[in-house]
Amino acid sequence: MENIAIALGAIFLAVVYTRVRSLRDVIKDIPGPPSSSCLFGNLLEIILEVPYGVYEFQWQKTYGMLYRTKGCFGENRLMISDPGTLKHILMHPATYIKSPQQQLINSTGLGLGSLLFVEGDTHRRIRAVMNPAFSAASIRALSPTLKKAAREVSEMWEALCDAQGPNEVLDVYPSLHDTTLQAVGEGVVGYNFQADKDFALRYHNLVVIAADRSKVSVLQDGILPYIPKSLMNVILRFPPPALVKLLEFKSAIGVLAKRLITEKIDALELGVEPEKDLISVLVGSNSESTNKMTFEEIQDQFGTITVAGEDTTANTVGWSLYELARNPEFQRQLRVELDEAGPDDSVDYDKLPRLNALLKEILRLYSTVPQTERVVAKDSVLPLSEPITTTSGKVITEIPVKKGQHLVIAISSYHRLTSVWGEDAEEFKPSRWLDGNMPASGATLGPYSNLLAFLGGSRTCIGCVYSAAQPSITDTFLLPSWRFSLAEMQIIISELVRKFSFALPDDSDIQRTFAITLVPMTADGPKLPLRVSRLQ
Repeated sequence: MENIAIALGAIFLAVVYTRVRSLRDVIKDIPGPPSSSCLFGNLLEIILEVPYGVYEFQWQKTYGMLYRTKGCFGENRLMISDPGTLKHILMHPATYIKSPQQQLINSTGLGLGSLLFVEGDTHRRIRAVMNPAFSAASIRALSPTLKKAAREVSEMWEALCDAQGPNEVLDVYPSLHDTTLQAVGEGVVGYNFQADKDFALRYHNLVVIAADRSKVSVLQDGILPYIPKSLMNVILRFPPPALVKLLEFKSAIGVLAKRLITEKIDALELGVEPEKDLISVLVGSNSESTNKMTFEEIQDQFGTITVAGEDTTANTVGWSLYELARNPEFQRQLRVELDEAGPDDSVDYDKLPRLNALLKEILRLYSTVPQTERVVAKDSVLPLSEPITTTSGKVITEIPVKKGQHLVIAISSYHRLTSVWGEDAEEFKPSRWLDGNMPASGATLGPYSNLLAFLGGSRTCIGCVYSAAQPSITDTFLLPSWRFSLAEMQIIISELVRKFSFALPDDSDIQRTFAITLVPMTADGPKLPLRVSRLQ
């Protein structure tokens, strides 16, 4: 009853606040779609519609690269895919901050020392210590670990194919997630998560809760920004089921992290040669740093890396196999490229053009995180790449935004801009990365081929080199290191394409679905059924 009373009070405050704010809100004159609900605004179309993007991508065609949408209780939001505006937002993280929803998840589930939560000087200090662990050399040293994880899933699929016969339908979704969890566990923190059944169960429960797609979950996110911190402390004492699972995961990962870090510090002090996992490298880097991370700060990176690095990577590999199944000729060409490259141990994956064209196109068309949010921390002005004509007929080249204004970084929409990617931007076309005809963008975004899959800005993805001319960033649920993730995806896809052929089942109903990350979904839930045939 107490939680219900708090929720009702928050709804009342939200309605009053948004009505008062709308009287002075210039955003209301920005063109955009009509609201379909007084309670939900446009959020049900944006978040719950299947396949993801049906409305969002059409709105971009109708209203342009920046338009107004409605959130809960009539709140005006800006949906932004304009490259120049996005670059401005991501280059000024102190002005455009993470939303209360994101920060609650980060602090509650990952810890106050998590790289995804800390700001300012603390973020820069922690990042400086962590960078060597995610360097290109450290990632290369993990190749045997990543190849081991890839071989184990291929051996499991070989056994299933032998038992079931050729051309059997296999739901590859669970095993891909098991594989990436193993790769993150052994490669990053030096621990076999899969062998720890209790931890694996807690992690699975967290992923299921995170993928909750309901009107209730949309409304909860809408209420959260209006709940005072004092009331939030009450809620955390009597948490709802979603927060219970998050807290259980935090407790489990905290106990494990404390033990593993202590072992690594003791080994370092005894002069034992360190392991190659990235946390061992981090502990060594921290011992030599003049601005050290605390024990608790190192501990808080465990959950950050695990949650951020597993789900998105597994989904990207899954979507890659899905598109290979839909495009048998490109699948054949990729297999030829891999066979001609020679044995796995001698392959330089960065020099395989078709493999990397596939990954770039999947990261573009199936953005791991389709959108993310920012809130304006102080009155500011958003620049526009192209002028906008307001509903009153005024032509503007910038938009003044007030403190508290909600912004949506529309990653998937940006990845479909014809001005950046060409007139065929909505098509799966890996050749766009091979023929040298990629259109030039007006702004440089992201550390990897102008893609926003790893975002962009001064809060750079670990392992990226930041400069004002070539920015990059990490965010809630985004990958902790684009280099690690890229290497992981290259190795797993190469192993599977060498060993198997993929085709779609006759009754395939796989849909892209927004469940924090972009998840393959059927009528039976998150699944990726494919016809998998073992190659002789």
